[in-house]
Amino acid sequence: MDSLSELLSSVRARAASWACLDARAPWGVALRGRPSTFCIHHVVSGTAWLSTENDGHALALTTGDVVVVPHGRAHSLRDRTDTPVIALEELPGVRASGDERVWHLTLGGVGTEARVTSALVELEDPFSAPIVSSLPPVFRLAGAGAGQTSLVEHLRLLAGEIESRPFGSDLVLARMADVLFVHVMRAYVETLGDEPSRSCRSLELVSALRDPGVATALGLMSRRPEHPWTVASLAEQVGLSRSAFAARFTSLVGEPPLGFLTRMRMQRATMLLREGATLALTSQLTGYASEASFSHAFRQWSGMAPGAYRRQQHARQSDPRAEPGARPRGEGAQDPPARRADR
Repeated sequence: MDSLSELLSSVRARAASWACLDARAPWGVALRGRPSTFCIHHVVSGTAWLSTENDGHALALTTGDVVVVPHGRAHSLRDRTDTPVIALEELPGVRASGDERVWHLTLGGVGTEARVTSALVELEDPFSAPIVSSLPPVFRLAGAGAGQTSLVEHLRLLAGEIESRPFGSDLVLARMADVLFVHVMRAYVETLGDEPSRSCRSLELVSALRDPGVATALGLMSRRPEHPWTVASLAEQVGLSRSAFAARFTSLVGEPPLGFLTRMRMQRATMLLREGATLALTSQLTGYASEASFSHAFRQWSGMAPGAYRRQQHARQSDPRAEPGARPRGEGAQDPPARRADR
């Protein structure tokens, strides 16, 4: 298995929604925050602006651009930055089919035309792959690289399936979710280094992917964070001495092996707690011997107790208008250095 496949093999699509948007200015649509959702928009023709919630920044898009919002952040698409937006769920004339996960939308006025194809892929465990959790809040893929070309070809196929809905399209769309996610990640990896805004952690992880031993260790910890890994056991798995493995891993990844493992465990814990898992189950699935040891580790990492975090997330899901409240330090951002020493 190649190194990127190794690192992404633990990530699966749980569900997906698909949309083909035909719009005429003035037009605007808002997408609410969707936890664990990977949003992909392809501007098939025309122009658009993408704005993300609360940061006041707008990204100009033109024909051929693919823009990705990888962490489920609320955002909007519109013809101008000052055009009012309508929530996706409230759009008039929406034609839904089946389980209401495939839409062909027509909206706006009589002005300039634009067409956008969108995929909203809900991932089972996005934090199980470190390169996914290190992605920036929004990134654009533009150009003629091999990865971008393959991605656009699949997005065009997606648009055809949405528009014509031929026999078997439900199965095609379901299978495309995983494939489309991998194509996005491949295209993103190809662009690393081209733009200074790319995150340092992403660059470090791509460098690590080129080292067979480190890439294997990353895959092992990503797929089985609950396993009682030690530096010695990981070094044995990749055929290196303990000291050589620890030095190489830290140099390429930017943190020690067990610091990385702690981060993977805590990011999985935030996902489980958001979904309402008990502390006992979360402790078990993240490799802690007791609820007390897990609670201590979570508080150290995030700055808040796991029970408080779970209640906060439940309140937000019950009332989407509620204030976001506190957020764990490590969630959706580069994490503080792990305090746990290698053993």
